[in-house]
Order: sequence, then C-alpha cells, then structure tokens
Amino acid sequence: MNDRTKIMLSALAGAAGGAVAGYLMFTKHGEALREQLGPGLEDVIGRLQDLQASVQHARGVADQSWSTLRDITRDTGRG
Repeated sequence: MNDRTKIMLSALAGAAGGAVAGYLMFTKHGEALREQLGPGLEDVIGRLQDLQASVQHARGVADQSWSTLRDITRDTGRG
C-alpha cells in the first residue's frame, strides 16, 4: 500500500469517525443511543482497566522471573 492510499484511507476513517460523533452528539436519536450505551460502556471500561492491572502484574512477575534467572545463571558461571 503506497503513502497516497494510506492518506486517503486515513482521511476516510477520520470522516467516518466525525460523522458518527456528529450523529451521536447532535441528534435526538444519537442522544438516546448514548443513554442506552452509557452503562454498558462503563462496564467495558471497568473490565479493560481490570485487564490492564492484570497485564501490569503479569509483566512485573515476568520481570522478576527474568531477574532471578539471570542471577541463577550468573551464580553458576553460565551468564
């Protein structure tokens, strides 16, 4: 895909996003839809935050494991 195609696709995606945002913000149907989606979106955001915390914890455990492994290999003369 060349640069011109990427730029055109980006512009189209931006225009589509703007159209959706405009619909949601400036129409009665959009307002009703926002009210319906609100609680569900809050739940999704909460779940994503929980996932982020789990990933950060797993990363910390993995970092500690690598550190321990480096210490062991250094102590045995293999590192």
